[in-house]
Amino acid sequence: MLLGFASPTPSKVCRLRKSLYGLRQAPRCWFAKLAATLTSYGFKQSYSDYSLFTYEAQHIQLNVLVYVDDLIISGNDGMVVQQFKDYLSRCFHMKDLGKLKYFLGIEVARNLDGIFLCQRKYTLDIISEAGLLGAKSVGTPLE
Repeated sequence: MLLGFASPTPSKVCRLRKSLYGLRQAPRCWFAKLAATLTSYGFKQSYSDYSLFTYEAQHIQLNVLVYVDDLIISGNDGMVVQQFKDYLSRCFHMKDLGKLKYFLGIEVARNLDGIFLCQRKYTLDIISEAGLLGAKSVGTPLE
């Protein structure tokens, strides 16, 4: 038998003061804390996609998209985006991975003409898993 918390008085229990990874309610607690932090900053949560938060003030626009514990932060003013990242790093232990390059199977490329999204790597990974990487392409898929 494994022993857990042993109290000298049987009427006392151990109270958990914060959520931990691995517990069923941990993701919900983390998202609730993140949502409260973002709304206190002035963000509004989207009704159509609860993982999207938007902020608009004067000519400033910020967007935060949440996927599990990853955030995509975008905005129209680099200095305001950096100030917001500083605010988040004061509220949470986080790491800035720099400009977005790859997210959920989508490659992100930037140049002077704009931002381009591509699923080339994701497609190649699927073809490789299926063992069809060396297959020859045809003009029409069916005879």
